[in-house]
Amino acid sequence: MLVSVVFLLNTKGFTQSLGDPIVNITFGSGATQFFGPLPADSGATTYTYINGTPNDGYYTIANSTKGMYSVWWQTTDHTGNPGGYMMIVNCSYAPGIFYTRKVAGLCGSTKYQFAAWLKNLINNNGLQPNVTFSIETTAGVPLGSGTTGNIPVGNTWIQYPFTFTTPANTDSIVIKMTNNAPGGYGNDIAIDDITFRPYGAPVSTVFNQSATTQTFCAGVSQPVSINATSSLVAGYQQKVQLLVNGVWTDQTAPSSSPNFTVKSPDTAGVFYYRLVSGQTINISSSECVVASNQLTLTVNALPVAAFNVKDTTCLDNATIFTDKSTSKGGTVKQWLWNFGDGKTDTVQSPTHTYTKAGAYTVSLMVTNSNGCVSSTIKKSIYISALPVATFNYSTPDCVTNAVTFTDSSIAADGAITSRVWTYGDGTKETKTNNQPFQHTYDTTGTYPVSLLVTTNSGCTSSFTQNITISPLPIVNFETPAVCLADASAKFTDSTTIAGNSKLIYLWNFGDANATAANPNTSSLQSPSHKYSKAALYTVTLTVVSANGCTVTKSKNFTVNGSVPVAGFNVLNPRDLCSDHEVFFVNKSTVDFGSITKIEWIYDFGNNATIIETDNNPYYNKLYRHTYPQFYSPVKTQNYQVRMLAYSGGICASQKDTVITLLATPKLSFSPISPVCINAGPVQLTATETTGINGIGIYMGTGVTSSGMFDPTISGVGSFPIKFIYTANNACADTISQVITVNVAPMANAGPDLTILEGGSGTFQASATGDSLTYSWSPNINLSNNKILNPVVTPGETDINYTLTVTNNKGCFASSSVNVIVLKKPLIPTAFTPNGDGINDTWAIKYLESYTGATVEVFNRNGQRVYSSIGYPVPWDGRYNNSDLPAGVYYYLINPIHGRKAFSGSVTIIR
Repeated sequence: MLVSVVFLLNTKGFTQSLGDPIVNITFGSGATQFFGPLPADSGATTYTYINGTPNDGYYTIANSTKGMYSVWWQTTDHTGNPGGYMMIVNCSYAPGIFYTRKVAGLCGSTKYQFAAWLKNLINNNGLQPNVTFSIETTAGVPLGSGTTGNIPVGNTWIQYPFTFTTPANTDSIVIKMTNNAPGGYGNDIAIDDITFRPYGAPVSTVFNQSATTQTFCAGVSQPVSINATSSLVAGYQQKVQLLVNGVWTDQTAPSSSPNFTVKSPDTAGVFYYRLVSGQTINISSSECVVASNQLTLTVNALPVAAFNVKDTTCLDNATIFTDKSTSKGGTVKQWLWNFGDGKTDTVQSPTHTYTKAGAYTVSLMVTNSNGCVSSTIKKSIYISALPVATFNYSTPDCVTNAVTFTDSSIAADGAITSRVWTYGDGTKETKTNNQPFQHTYDTTGTYPVSLLVTTNSGCTSSFTQNITISPLPIVNFETPAVCLADASAKFTDSTTIAGNSKLIYLWNFGDANATAANPNTSSLQSPSHKYSKAALYTVTLTVVSANGCTVTKSKNFTVNGSVPVAGFNVLNPRDLCSDHEVFFVNKSTVDFGSITKIEWIYDFGNNATIIETDNNPYYNKLYRHTYPQFYSPVKTQNYQVRMLAYSGGICASQKDTVITLLATPKLSFSPISPVCINAGPVQLTATETTGINGIGIYMGTGVTSSGMFDPTISGVGSFPIKFIYTANNACADTISQVITVNVAPMANAGPDLTILEGGSGTFQASATGDSLTYSWSPNINLSNNKILNPVVTPGETDINYTLTVTNNKGCFASSSVNVIVLKKPLIPTAFTPNGDGINDTWAIKYLESYTGATVEVFNRNGQRVYSSIGYPVPWDGRYNNSDLPAGVYYYLINPIHGRKAFSGSVTIIR
């Protein structure tokens, strides 16, 4: 029995609804061009598979027609996927089945659609393919069929569907696609995406009577209304399905009502709904129902409010709130902060300054770009009160005197844990307690002293006040040199202070014998006091500045006796040379105390007004004086020396002594020119010019006492040479000069050259040194006598050459080389070894100069009768101590040394 069949040619925008595919053959996809034969579970064909371009009656599974027939379109599968496979058939001459497959699990009396995408591969006017779609029972009974007609030329895929209704009580059928056109040129086809699916009355649906999409926020309990927009015929029902993990799952029971209500999902995500429609008896079978359009329900995730903030912040410091909120499926767009003190804000990460200390609860609620609002998050923070920094310091404040600082800071919240003191002089330090301490300033000035205190909550406070450090007076005074006979002791103040402020003085003279008329103290700046006893006293001066800075200084002071005795010794009085200092030793004494001043007149007889004064003498102190130097012929000169020794202002003693000075030698030493290290010994010359008798010697590196300098002993460098002349009166003098020894170059003329007569050679000379010049002599037969390695062309005569190398210091070195000329040997053609003393040997001229030359002589039979290396003794015509017979002999001479071998004959004549 035939069923109702409707064939739709190139149908677009079907008005009916389709169910899920029961058969969906896409042929797969892959990177290789050819896939392989049609899998058994995908269907069957009467065509033969080929892994390449198919001929008539063959097919292949490929992802392109690349490299196949030129009359075919270059194509990929109908979706345009470059890796998608399709079935390519080259039709046979007889009709054949492109594709067949059994479809089971069907519902009786139900409409289905069988469809495939086809393409005419021929790109010209060849035979056009023509395909029949047919349905049969599993027993081969036809149920219905339809044809595509001729598939038109064009590089276009066309979907060809047809529909049919299964007979009652039928659950399995066979679908077929058959070739109708004959084979030959053309009738080639590509097949892709074969489908078989339920087909029925149109079913469509919307949310809430209008939209196909809807959006919720997660956690909002809201029913979802789904409404069908088409009515059902009698005997049909529909139900709502949800796509869960790729499987459509029933959400409602079947009903003939067009309106359904389902519960909204609790979690975020995208959810797809649809209505399926079918006969009431088949509504639960997916192979028998058609589906509506999909509805999309988007459930957006709620944002999560989160933020970071310090648990404790100090009052008046900004509290920083850092937003850490997140939102899946959207972005956080709005923030609502409540700082707990009646203030709010809407920025993402605000800062807020609290005006009162205490505990606060901060909350945050956020809204994302989907309009979803988070839960409110809360955190507790504490705003800590600031400490109060302050300190005291001691006075007066004087430079180098310690200032005492006392911290008096207080903390309203917690405890002070750190105190950072900055003294204003570039130094600072940290203390952990408030105990008083001291700091010393090295220079005067005004210093801003700061105290920064920090509590255990991290809260800080600072306090600064200026401290003025005043200068200390620099106390000093001069004690007089007095003896008991002087009227009084005058003390002179030399105290100074920066800024020259007014000073207060207090003197204590240390005099236990002072009286009311002659008091022991004074407030004058530079007072006087009369002492009644020669003794040692301690004098003290205390000075107070206008700022209260006080300094005290004491000095020991002696009132000397009134009876000094002048005395001195002359060191080595018999050996006083006029060019040397004369030394005098103080031997003066006093009955108590010390000598306070000595005056010297070293030439009292001629210059009594020239006086040398020493205000700080002591016993055995050494004094020195240089007299004018004089020379021969004057031999001696006398001088009167006077000493005056004082123990106070009016207490003095005198001593006179005559000394004799001796004449000194006068030397001359001419500058010494630099010498080369290889120049040989040099005699140095220094002289005494006045004629005074004595002996002179030389001293220094490389020089003998007589003045012979050898540069090979000193080496290269500069060396001081001294000439010491000692006169017969024991007076001596020294004069010096520096001699410089320069390095000499090194020269090597190289090995002797042996050159063939008429030839040339190059010297293999070498030299070392700085800025060298070269000179070869004699300057004959040379290419250039001013270079290190010239070419020599000697001619006929041996010659000796000398290379001289000179450096930039004028030092030179020489080396010689022999050039030996090898003349061409002169070989006699005969000789007469008869003992007459004339031509008795085979004398080869010049051969003796060829060192290592070889000589061989052979008889007519090739026997060697003579040989030698070198030719020091000419051949005498003998062999094995016997005379060889007269005749012709043959020779081979190899002179080597670059000259070719000689060969020829020599005749012995007897």
